[in-house]
Amino acid sequence: MIRLSILFLFSFSLSSYAQQNGSIVQSTDVSTNHMDLNKETLINEANRVLASKYPDFDFDTLSYDITAWRNSEKTIVKYQRIIRFTPLGKKEANLTFDFEVNLINKEVSPFDFWGFEKFYIPTIEEQEKMQFVINAFDLPYGGFTNSIVEEPEMYIIYVDNEYAFGQYHIDKITGKECLGSIEGSYAPMPEDLQSIEKDPLIEIKE
Repeated sequence: MIRLSILFLFSFSLSSYAQQNGSIVQSTDVSTNHMDLNKETLINEANRVLASKYPDFDFDTLSYDITAWRNSEKTIVKYQRIIRFTPLGKKEANLTFDFEVNLINKEVSPFDFWGFEKFYIPTIEEQEKMQFVINAFDLPYGGFTNSIVEEPEMYIIYVDNEYAFGQYHIDKITGKECLGSIEGSYAPMPEDLQSIEKDPLIEIKE
């Protein structure tokens, strides 16, 4: 698939540039009791917090990219929706798709602040629509945020990360592309701006 190869080439090239030229400031002033815990243990702990605070909240872990992060003040587990689907007529609803658990203070965002009113949970019909697009367009694209927006006669697909982006349109009946695609890349962040954050969250990968 030509479009996918081009998009990944943008992403890989710019990612390599950023790794070679970027710098990350890591804090050594650590005061949490989660510093020696691995990713799996932290995720299990976050799941326990969710089950304790929101026992009626049922979610499919396979629908989320689950990662663990920490700095000198926080240890956070992030649940990011792999595919975000916006149903017809709800583009202005400001739906939320992701959530996170702060293991230091047991805070769950955004549920502790706004409840579940804007948190998107697909209906069976919407799950079928999502699956149609997934099959037609071979989603998800790894390393990208994958979003689907339903329109009256088409689905608009957005793939995006910090290096590259793409926008595609497929017919709601045939699943075929019905308009021209848009693809591009973002300019890398200037080196003098990459170290501004003094205590960044660092991903725990193991």
